[in-house]
Amino acid sequence: MDISGNPWNFNAADQATSYPIASIVRNGQGSALVTTSGTHALVVGKNISLQGNIPGGWNGGYQVAEVPSNTTFLIAIPPQQSTLANATGFGYVLTAAYMQQVEVTQMIWDSPAASGVLLVTDLVGRILWNPTAPNSGGSLTYMKSFPISGLVLNQIGSGTLQVSV
Repeated sequence: MDISGNPWNFNAADQATSYPIASIVRNGQGSALVTTSGTHALVVGKNISLQGNIPGGWNGGYQVAEVPSNTTFLIAIPPQQSTLANATGFGYVLTAAYMQQVEVTQMIWDSPAASGVLLVTDLVGRILWNPTAPNSGGSLTYMKSFPISGLVLNQIGSGTLQVSV
């Protein structure tokens, strides 16, 4: 992953790692304990995105604050989330490529494998771009200037994704 310049360049190695969520439980006023269905490889300080959760108020970008076990981790939660009910998980934890808001001007998916799929979302799971590569290869371009809150590369099996900011 290279976000030191412009455009940012991503490839298959930058694809988000995904872990199914078993539950999210508030742990006092300022944190929540997230339990995954299987083992995870998250470490303290890792940027993550919770997506597809019920209630939806848990969806968003967080940083891993503590890792009590290989199936649990703690996240800090803002005050407005302290009233959310505990959630039996339906969603996923995904590693995030970028956490802040940014103005994207163009995305180019260069040299994807035929019929390959790209899925790029923001931190709460809104789809930003989800093309399927044509059988002839080449490249695909998405040109629309828009602000996004974080960047998650849910799926990038082949080729290079360039994100101009």
